[in-house]
Amino acid sequence: MKSTIIKICVCIITFFVSIAFIGAISNKGNADMTIEMPPAELPLVYVVKNEQRINCMHGYSREMSESYMRDVITPIESDRKINFYVDPFGAEMSEISFELRSIDGKRLIENTKLSKIGETEDGFEFQIVLKDLIEPQVEYNLAVIISGENEEKIYYYTRIIQSEELYLEEKLQFAKQFHESTFTRNEEIAKYLESNSEGDNTTLQKVTIHSSFSQITWANLSVMKDGEPQISITEVGPQTASFLFDYSVLIGEKKYRVQEYYRVRYGTERMYLLDFERSMNQYSVMDLSIFSSSKILLGITDLKMEKKESEDGNILAFVQENALYSFNMTENKFVLLFAFYDKENWDQRTLFYNHNIKILSVEETGNVRFMVYGYMNRGRHEGQVGIQVYYFNSLTNTIEEDIYIPYDKSYELLSKEISNLAFVSKENKLYLLIHGSLFEINLIEKKSEIIATGLKEDSYKVSNDNKMIVWQSEIEKKENKELVLLNLNTKEENRTTVQNNQRIAPIGFMGDDLIYGVAETGDIILEKTGETIFPMRMVVIQNEQGDVLKKYEQESTYVVEGIINGNLLTLKRIIKQEQETESEIEMTYVAIDDDQILNAEIVESTQNSLETVVTEEFEMTVQVVLKKTVTPDTIKFLMPKEVLFEGGREVVLQELENKYERYYVHDKYGIDSITTIPAKAVKTAAEIAAVVLDDKGEYIWKPSNRMTKNQIMKIKEAAVGDGQSSVSVCLDAIMSLEGVSKDSSSLLMRGESITKILEENLKNTQILNLSGCTLDSVLYYVNKDIPVLALLKNGSAVLVIGFNELNIVIMDPTAGTIYKMGMKDSTQWFEENGNNFITYTKNSE
Repeated sequence: MKSTIIKICVCIITFFVSIAFIGAISNKGNADMTIEMPPAELPLVYVVKNEQRINCMHGYSREMSESYMRDVITPIESDRKINFYVDPFGAEMSEISFELRSIDGKRLIENTKLSKIGETEDGFEFQIVLKDLIEPQVEYNLAVIISGENEEKIYYYTRIIQSEELYLEEKLQFAKQFHESTFTRNEEIAKYLESNSEGDNTTLQKVTIHSSFSQITWANLSVMKDGEPQISITEVGPQTASFLFDYSVLIGEKKYRVQEYYRVRYGTERMYLLDFERSMNQYSVMDLSIFSSSKILLGITDLKMEKKESEDGNILAFVQENALYSFNMTENKFVLLFAFYDKENWDQRTLFYNHNIKILSVEETGNVRFMVYGYMNRGRHEGQVGIQVYYFNSLTNTIEEDIYIPYDKSYELLSKEISNLAFVSKENKLYLLIHGSLFEINLIEKKSEIIATGLKEDSYKVSNDNKMIVWQSEIEKKENKELVLLNLNTKEENRTTVQNNQRIAPIGFMGDDLIYGVAETGDIILEKTGETIFPMRMVVIQNEQGDVLKKYEQESTYVVEGIINGNLLTLKRIIKQEQETESEIEMTYVAIDDDQILNAEIVESTQNSLETVVTEEFEMTVQVVLKKTVTPDTIKFLMPKEVLFEGGREVVLQELENKYERYYVHDKYGIDSITTIPAKAVKTAAEIAAVVLDDKGEYIWKPSNRMTKNQIMKIKEAAVGDGQSSVSVCLDAIMSLEGVSKDSSSLLMRGESITKILEENLKNTQILNLSGCTLDSVLYYVNKDIPVLALLKNGSAVLVIGFNELNIVIMDPTAGTIYKMGMKDSTQWFEENGNNFITYTKNSE
């Protein structure tokens, strides 16, 4: 008996010694095969204005598509000189050159190598003098190219504009004084605020021009600046300019990232603050101070943060200030999975925020798959823009790169593309919707294929969890008779078809249930503007197997749009109505009250939730409420290393040419939205004081202040003659202005739309259907000597050809005259007639 016990004990001891030995060998092997992310290596380049460094530019190790590189703009004067400073961070440089190109990047204007570079105590200075090859008030792209000691090239991008009337120094000085006054609590800045009910005075995470003076001046917080702000000029014109200030503050031992946006207007007697916004987010820390028994205390931060949990809720992953964390409640492990910055790597390069993190999957084992997309601050892809997919192995405490997808356009554009769709299936396939193409990328085989292409915004829909996608077989609604529904997790496909006299279009998803509408071909109308009205007689809700769950039909009532908000579907409805036009009685559609459908079965819940807590000092703070109580004293804080591998894991996606012109709404922080509908872009931009650009980088619309008066004097009064209509007279006047002689009457009689006639006859222009935009918005074009055609409900048309502070100028072919109408009266008149405007922009040569 005794010998048996001894044998058992020996076996147990041998077992545990073996485990320890194997573990030591495994850990040694693991250590040999892993590495910490190397420090950032690329220099920074600044523009120097009046001895101040502004417009910090980060280096790109690959040449980029310049028309999308819009981070900063640098004004220059008539001497065409630009001064630069290079912070090398120890990097060696062999040569500096620059390239000046047109705004679309296609036309090379100047390519010059610099011969004189000055060395300072901590960096390098140089000056560029551009040749006399540029036009005033026109934007260009400038690339500064630094060659390293191994001849590798690093690219730095800025837009430039030459003008003597920008008043940049005055505008920038005003913004800097306002910034300082928020810390000194100088009451002088109160007169620039527009404090009202729009301002949220319960949180310091975001304050705006509508917030109270107390909120603007940090309320009860004792704030200390941690260094001076990095200042970037994002837009500039004769009257207005926009600036971004980026800096850190300290509150006690906690550090916060702060970003301020200013939009300033210059006046001869005073400066005006048109817009102000400040965001403030706490950098999370890796210590016990962020834990209570059942909460993670995140402090002042954005409540709309990226987070995901495992099915059982025991593993939680979340992103705070571009750092990804996971908390394993079963093993009490808190892991910093990824961040470009840490205590040893804390400078303007690692804190650059032109990237983001998306959590793709969280497993019950603690493993997490995620993607880092945008500009890579450091690491093996430093200086590139792309998509890096990582896999965190909880058992070995390592992260490993699955694939890397390079991208040659801006982070802002890539971010919007990723927001369309990014999903990883159970079969380790990544699905992305980029530039209108649905890609499937096999993470194991490192290969990609295109599932669908030619998709535009209104021809497809994606479910909230990105698992389901539906698209039209034919891109245009008026031609489409089939929907393709695809479950990306199972790859199961379901097709829904309608009869030959019907057309079908997707509305969206409630959970995994698809909502679509069916229209009769006889009800679909192509208006004179070229816009299609798609009245749906029936709205259907069906599951992914194709089973119909609910139908919505009402006699003589049509649905033109469905808006989904959670489990509520709001239906925008119209009815038919007779309307007298210039030549006949026509049937048209008029809006009626909305209707709603509520789906009580859709319930979204998580086991770990975010909540806000109000404190006296910090006001509203954010915390994670965990599914169960944890013991903070036993929490292990970990930082994984990256697995080394041989060879490359780069997957290049096939780039297909866009079939449709896209319009980009650029707001204070980048791209707000992308659309193929110019009216939608202009309406959005007008609401948020943003600019609209096309794929070539050309301005489509700006919120700039127009001149006090302007009139297109080349357009003379004209009356309707035999065989003509007011529409044809307006079209002939537009084409005559642009040097084109054409009889529009015959084209209209053949059924061609106004937009098609203009597109086929006005060369080097872009025709814009701006139906639904306000009169104030379309006067932007009249300010540029471009007329605006307005269609009225009775089928007639007029041209808006001028304005002053009180009136607009109208050329009316029906009356055969040019006359003025009050600004308020004309705004109301056009609204009553549907605000149906058509105009155009002229492309740069």
